[in-house]
Amino acid sequence: METLKRAEDVQQPDARSDSYVRLDTGRPVTFQDRYSAIATVRLNPGAPEDVRSYFATIQNLCVYAWFAYDFYALVVFLSYTLIEMALRLRFAITGKDTRTLQNLLEEAIKRNSIQEKAFSHMRRIRQQRALSLRLERQIRKMPRSSVPKSDYPKVLLQTLPKLRNAFAHPRMHAIYLPGDALFALRFAADFVNQLFSPPNSDERDQRRTPC
Repeated sequence: METLKRAEDVQQPDARSDSYVRLDTGRPVTFQDRYSAIATVRLNPGAPEDVRSYFATIQNLCVYAWFAYDFYALVVFLSYTLIEMALRLRFAITGKDTRTLQNLLEEAIKRNSIQEKAFSHMRRIRQQRALSLRLERQIRKMPRSSVPKSDYPKVLLQTLPKLRNAFAHPRMHAIYLPGDALFALRFAADFVNQLFSPPNSDERDQRRTPC
């Protein structure tokens, strides 16, 4: 059970933060390790200022979770609300906006704004599947085939509103891990970066296109 930290302990790391080690070296994970991982997650400069500011707030919350472990759950929750905020701004309408997250996702999918290949974790999964498939073909002398495609935007449409609602209407107090929070942060950044292109990206593409 979480409790209010004593004033004299506010600047002390949460005891749970000291229970992790790096798999590559075996040494304890430090605050700098956590900070560096969080700082590498970025939004495109083309995202609206409100979206970038909201994202920075979530990053700061993730940083301070080193001192209050229960903040990691809030990082996951707010990452979902960032996605909803970005969608609402990207597909803005005039007048009162009563659209739900489900409605906004449907709009993004209809406009083909969400692509599986833009999510870093899905690229890793497909690379791993491709490697496994190549090894299986070599062992079993199977004919050449490609990695089966999935409808990831449809998966997001079915799951994201439920995940967001589970936080918005909780039935219990859940504690999340640092890895969960960092994944949510990266997922949200990958999602938002698809909605807002970097400044002058079209101009750069035109300059690179041969005449």
